[in-house]
Amino acid sequence: MTLGVLGCVALFSFWSIANAEQQKNTSLVLASSTGDSPEHLAFENDKLAPAAVQRFAEQQAVALGTANAEAHWKNAELDFYPLGPGTHSWLVHAEFEGKPIGYMIITTTEQGQLLLSEYGQGESSPYNNELLGQVLDRQHVNLEMLLASGGELHLRYALPLLAYWKVEQLNHPALYIDATNGDVLPSEFLNRLETDFKQVSASITNLSTTSSLAVDPLHLRPVFDPDDNLLWITSKPVATDRVQDMIQHEKNQEIVFSADKHNVMYGGPLPISGYQVWHRDQDLESIPYVAIGGNTSIQRFVPLSTLQQDGHFYIVEP
Repeated sequence: MTLGVLGCVALFSFWSIANAEQQKNTSLVLASSTGDSPEHLAFENDKLAPAAVQRFAEQQAVALGTANAEAHWKNAELDFYPLGPGTHSWLVHAEFEGKPIGYMIITTTEQGQLLLSEYGQGESSPYNNELLGQVLDRQHVNLEMLLASGGELHLRYALPLLAYWKVEQLNHPALYIDATNGDVLPSEFLNRLETDFKQVSASITNLSTTSSLAVDPLHLRPVFDPDDNLLWITSKPVATDRVQDMIQHEKNQEIVFSADKHNVMYGGPLPISGYQVWHRDQDLESIPYVAIGGNTSIQRFVPLSTLQQDGHFYIVEP
């Protein structure tokens, strides 16, 4: 089977699953954190996300448009795809005149706040059907036969940054695949993660706000492979208070992000390949997003604060 056919089958499967979820759940109960009565927000017929998520995504797209008008983020058409387990995350594809211009992944925190967990510029995005086809071919899994026999394909996302596919086969253990680089993920870890995740419930709080967002121009760094020079493993991590300044100003330094034992959640170790600074309320608050990947995985812009939760940054010495 060709990759093109595999890609079409995967896309058809996803839409079948998504449409079934939409028919079964015509509205979503969104409770406020203040204990007020739940607010029922209906899904729009052509969108698979509650209205609050759609508004939030539109705000982020407009902000990205302030950095580069030629990227057409402000006029982009946004398509939403729910990411399980549970309805806590959404993949947002952005297109302009039929051409992909980027993606966003929006998640709900335990406090009920919506977060732009990551985004990307250009045509590349997680959950690429061609990548899925390549991995399944290596695993000797025929997706069309799997679906015909009652198997299922699910798009999943787990905080902080794990985008993955779950492939369920009858009479076989589930197969988990990293949706950013195609790595097969450890099933025991993912089974435990999904069990824990289903026990977490989150409600979207009232998001009405008058705060303004703006984004600085995109700054890219040369992409490299951290495996080409492993001396960074024996070096000391960069001090936390120096990381942002180093990424923004020491352009000749190759920098690696590694979450050590948590690398499975980040797809790391990964090269730092750029940055972009967001501003809220006319520079009263600056939020740096750091680009990771771009060599053997897609390039993802993620909050620096997210990376610093579990990982460290290392300078690659020549």
